[in-house]
Amino acid sequence: MSDEDKTSLTDTTLTTAKTLWTETILEILYETLRKNKDDAQVRKVLEEVKSKGFKREYIVGKVTKKVNAQAANRVHMLFGAR
Repeated sequence: MSDEDKTSLTDTTLTTAKTLWTETILEILYETLRKNKDDAQVRKVLEEVKSKGFKREYIVGKVTKKVNAQAANRVHMLFGAR
């Protein structure tokens, strides 16, 4: 295997791992909201999601689609409550 092939394989593996972790942390957020966990737990997951570079509007939109509008409103309010 050439060095170029190894680099390509490594880049693909890292990208796949990052994508899987990103999807996992979003799923954790959705599940935390579905189970109506307390605000502190939701904030903790939101901080992790934000640390991955997601913007507020994107997160609220995803929560609206994956959970419901009430959960999205809660996320929106938690972003503002500091």
